[in-house]
Amino acid sequence: MVMGFILIIIGALLILLNIKAIKKADNSFSSILKREESTVNRDYDVEIISIRKDLAESIFDIQKEMEEIKASVLDITNKENTINYLESIEEKIEKDDIITNDIKVEDKNIISEINFAYKPEKINKVDEVKRLVQDGFTDEEICTKMFIGKGEVLLIKGLFKS
Repeated sequence: MVMGFILIIIGALLILLNIKAIKKADNSFSSILKREESTVNRDYDVEIISIRKDLAESIFDIQKEMEEIKASVLDITNKENTINYLESIEEKIEKDDIITNDIKVEDKNIISEINFAYKPEKINKVDEVKRLVQDGFTDEEICTKMFIGKGEVLLIKGLFKS
């Protein structure tokens, strides 16, 4: 019996020592649960940080593309403004060409060069104009042949009629 009693005391001591060891190790269910929750929270934190990093990179890429699009739009706008400016200049040039052509048409009836070296005698000039009119020459042709102005030809012709 002594032996049984010693065994019971040894068993009780082992149980007490194990209970103290369990309390020291804090291996209770609640401590294990808390430890696992903190580990899981760390995993979530790492995942959240990874997602934030990906979002930041995506936003940066989008901003970069927006800047490129903005630059393209400005470039296109500048080109359109240049084209509009060139078109307005072309229209002005066309208008100037039309005006210039109208002036050239009016200028065809004006003698551009008068040769002052050719000075026929006045009697010969009047006779020569009479002869050219009788031959059927126009006023402009008479002006160029005789190197005189159109007003003078018209004056001489006016003298014939009177």
